[in-house]
Amino acid sequence: MKTVDLIRFIADNGLPSEIVNFEHEYPNEAYCIRRTSLTNWEVYYSERGQKSGLLNFESESKACEYLKNVLATGYNNI
Repeated sequence: MKTVDLIRFIADNGLPSEIVNFEHEYPNEAYCIRRTSLTNWEVYYSERGQKSGLLNFESESKACEYLKNVLATGYNNI
């Protein structure tokens, strides 16, 4: 799974597009998925300039699958 697939999942399931941020490190009240190096991706929930539930993944696919599962279960905080 790639980020484009995650975007499609969000749209196909009627989730608000702003629920996930792909660009900014500290958006307010959004899940974030960001590439931090050539082989590292991070997923977390951002609120008021704080990262909650920060997890690191070795691939885009693993990070996207994890976030997809979080969103599919009612978007509880990570």
